[in-house]
Parts: sequence; C-alpha cells; structure tokens
Amino acid sequence: MAYLDGYNIAFKIGNKTFAGRTQDDLTIAARTKESLTKDDAGATQVAVTGHDITFRATGIVELGSDTSSKMFRNTMIATALLTGNSAVLSFKYVPTGGQAYGGSCIITNYTESSNSSDDATYTVDFRVTGNMTTTT
Repeated sequence: MAYLDGYNIAFKIGNKTFAGRTQDDLTIAARTKESLTKDDAGATQVAVTGHDITFRATGIVELGSDTSSKMFRNTMIATALLTGNSAVLSFKYVPTGGQAYGGSCIITNYTESSNSSDDATYTVDFRVTGNMTTTT
C-alpha cells in the first residue's frame, strides 16, 4: 500500500488508496475477563482476551491523484454508509519514527462541519476489526 510523507494512515477503498493525518487519539483498550474460583483464595484473576482499537483521521487525500489536495467527500460519505463485508477497509498506520501496523478497519463515524466564513472540516473515525499487527 502506498504511503505519503506527512500522513500517518493509509487505507484502501476499492482500488483507490487514501491517506490521512491521524489526530492524537489512537486508543487501544484491553478487553478483559475476570474470574474468581475457590483456588484463587478470594483474589480476582483478570485475563486480557483482546483489544478494542480506534483512531481518527483528518486531511484525507487520494494517493496517486493529480488532485491530491482535494478532499474526496463523496467517497468518504459513500464508504461510511457501507454495510457488511463491503464496509471493511485494509489500513496501514505509520506514526512518524515508529513501528508500522496494519490490519482491517471500518468507518464508525463521519463528521463534517462548516459555517459561512470558514472552510468545511471533516473527521473520520475508524475501529480496527480483528488484530492490528506489525508490518513493514
């Protein structure tokens, strides 16, 4: 998957690759299971059973497009409205100077806002489906 300097998230929608800057809100929350048995002598045991991972992207552009500064609003809205397996996107998360991670995700929220004196702004929230693994 292509990567563009200055952006730290890339994802695929159909045969197009998009990139965006993520805000400082990558969230990894452990899913846990608690148990208490007679052998534990009253001490609760906790095991991590998985993780819920979310992130937010802004400034999304299409890579390889001669209009790479253009926000592809209609594509983002159409993708946010997908259901079932069509809604699953592959992604690559590459924080500056850090390890690259990849996996699959879905769009959980698309927000845009504007007023009469400023440019419109938008954010796209993603949730990782399955595992997020290290990649190159």
